[in-house]
Order: sequence, then C-alpha cells, then structure tokens
Amino acid sequence: MMMRTLLLAAAGALALGAPLRAQQPPTTVFFEARGGGVTPTFGIADVAKTGTALGATLGFRPSPRWVLMAEYDDGSHKDKATGLVDITTRHYMAKVGYSLTGPRERGWDAIINLGVGAVGFDVEGAPEQFTYFAINAGAKLAYNFNRSVAFVLSPQGDIAFSKKEELTTTNAWVWPFTAGLRVNF
Repeated sequence: MMMRTLLLAAAGALALGAPLRAQQPPTTVFFEARGGGVTPTFGIADVAKTGTALGATLGFRPSPRWVLMAEYDDGSHKDKATGLVDITTRHYMAKVGYSLTGPRERGWDAIINLGVGAVGFDVEGAPEQFTYFAINAGAKLAYNFNRSVAFVLSPQGDIAFSKKEELTTTNAWVWPFTAGLRVNF
C-alpha cells in the first residue's frame, strides 16, 4: 500500500511539473559572429575614417529577460589625412542586457544593453598601442528562424576615455554596427 501511494505521488508530481517546466524557456547560451562597419565620431573622427568591423559575442540568459554578454569587436580604419595608415580599434566589453520581448523560438527578439570594458587603438608605425577604459550602450535585434539560429543586428556605441596627448581627444566615440548569425545552445 505504501509503495503504491509513493508511486502515485511521484506520478502526480511529474504530471504537474512537466507543464510548469514547459512554461519556462530553457537557460540559453549563445554565440554570435558578425561583420559590418565601425564609425568614429567627435574628436577621433578628425583622425580616423569609417572602416570595417568583425565581432563576436558569447551570451548567457540567466532568466528570460536578463542577458549577460562578453563581446569583442575589431575595427579596421584608415587615417583621415592620407588614407594610407592603418588604425585598428579593438573593443572588449562585458555587458548586461534586458530583453524587451523575452526570448523567442521564432520571430523578433529585442535586447538593450549597457557595458564596461576597454577599447584599444593600434596605429601603424606608432611605437605603442593605447588602451583606455570604455563604456558601451547598444542593442541586439534578432530574428529567430528557429530555436537554434537567428539573424542578428548589433548597433553599439563605445566611448573610450582617452588622453588628448596620445589620441588627440579625451573621449573617443566609436560605433560598431554589425550583422551576423546567432547560434543558441
């Protein structure tokens, strides 16, 4: 009798637990690979031209609305004076995002994000590379084809707090705007 009661209780718990688990989206880890452009503005725009960008993001959703991300963007610019000198910007950001839509298996997903990190400036021929503390604000707009794959747009704005004597400005604003694929695991 006791064994039958335990089996019935276990079966009841499983039967009630399955719909509750089905309502909660699984914790998701994702990876993005992106390409696009990167535009310098304000003081740094006097030195560097808009260039190409490659980027990658590793993300984790601890809940349906909150997203943690580690992001890297690599920008390739030419100098504005001659168009011959290569300038590379490297963006390293840790971000917290908030999903306006919640995760989707199909359709649009919109995330706004804020972050902190560093932006490095490597000018061809310069004796050293300069890296500065930076802040970030941006968004992720993704169209989910299915549970595993999405097309993603990633407009971002990074502000590096640079030194005027090293980079000709005290705040270098650089805007990576990229698109690519997101794979959810």
